[in-house]
Amino acid sequence: MTQAATYNNVSTTIQNEKNGKLIKGMMIGAVIGGALTMLDSNTRNKITATTKNMKDSTIDMYSQVKNNPSEVKDDLQERLKSASTVLKEAIRDAQNLYEKVNENILFPVSVLKEESSDILSSAKEVTTDIKEIGGKVKEAGEEVIDGSNGQSNGAYN
Repeated sequence: MTQAATYNNVSTTIQNEKNGKLIKGMMIGAVIGGALTMLDSNTRNKITATTKNMKDSTIDMYSQVKNNPSEVKDDLQERLKSASTVLKEAIRDAQNLYEKVNENILFPVSVLKEESSDILSSAKEVTTDIKEIGGKVKEAGEEVIDGSNGQSNGAYN
């Protein structure tokens, strides 16, 4: 029993070491990739501009919260209410669409499937009946041929 536990601990340790190496490799790759992209002046300019815009936005948000915290809170609550209303409408529309699909597409398809099965069953029955009729016609034809052969043989003898 203790050997199995020791084996599991060794296995877990090896797995953790592999995961640690993988994470290190990914981090090193990300750093090298980031450094290589920084060699391009257009990329550096875009990163600089984006960082400056984020900094300005953060400073603006901070000053708004600092100066009018209740106004920011009310604005955020209003946005959340609006988003909630829009989301509820979207859910209601999705439910209506689901009902329409069920009613106008899935139900007729199920009816069509059922009717197709009935048609196929009828077609199989007709095929069987046609085979029976064909067999009877063949039998009648053989009787006619056999009867006429017997008459003709008797007439010529």
